[in-house]
Amino acid sequence: MDTWGKGDGYVLTSLLVEMKCPEHGLERFQIKVVKKFNVKQDTIMPKFRSRPTSGDLSSLLVGRGISNRQCEEYLTNYFREKGMFEAILRIKMQV
Repeated sequence: MDTWGKGDGYVLTSLLVEMKCPEHGLERFQIKVVKKFNVKQDTIMPKFRSRPTSGDLSSLLVGRGISNRQCEEYLTNYFREKGMFEAILRIKMQV
């Protein structure tokens, strides 16, 4: 298993998500990936915004043992559960 920044060749800092929006046409937003040392190595915790609207995902707090691929899979599953995955056009990793 590849760990954070080891074997992947890069350190993931954020994910840029582009999706179709019925009101605005195209919507882009960024989800930051923050590596934490004071949590368990295999932990992925979502952090949600409180403003301007509550409930939106702002960042992922991850442990040291999490690979970039696991972050992508978590985000994909999150959007599937919320019913938003069909509207997503692209998820771009920013390093």
